[in-house]
Amino acid sequence: MLFLVWLPPCQAGGVSENQVKSAYVLNFAKFVEWPAGTAWDDNKATLCVVGRNVLGGALLELDGRKAGGRELRVVQRENANDKLAGCQLVFIGESERQRAAAIIAALAESSALTISDIDDFAEKGGCIGLSYCENKIVFDVNLAASKKSRLRFPSQLLSLASNVFGK
Repeated sequence: MLFLVWLPPCQAGGVSENQVKSAYVLNFAKFVEWPAGTAWDDNKATLCVVGRNVLGGALLELDGRKAGGRELRVVQRENANDKLAGCQLVFIGESERQRAAAIIAALAESSALTISDIDDFAEKGGCIGLSYCENKIVFDVNLAASKKSRLRFPSQLLSLASNVFGK
């Protein structure tokens, strides 16, 4: 099973860095396994985007797309003070850098997959951190954070990660 299709370097063929990151988020939604009994409202998964101008709006384009048999519903949250209950995925934008640790802590007992492109996000307790390295988008995974959230990452996903923390 292939997790991600190879994507050309950013800007090649009109694909921006933000669009590539957005495609990664969609693939994470497809392949990460949530615990049994997770409440999926009408077979929809909710992606909460926290912050201002997150990925230039590229994540908002995922609204209505299919992810692992579920329709992805994208909800914008301006800041960490907005409610995040009911979010299966939470993308924390750069504008929330100072509050990222508090957001991660608040979601630790939920089954939310936390994702961000904030530097060292996975190393500092988020589930998946995206970064731009050597002309490509790469990701790090924090297994300890995912275990707290009762999420399971397939071995194929882990083999593609640049770094896996919390083994």
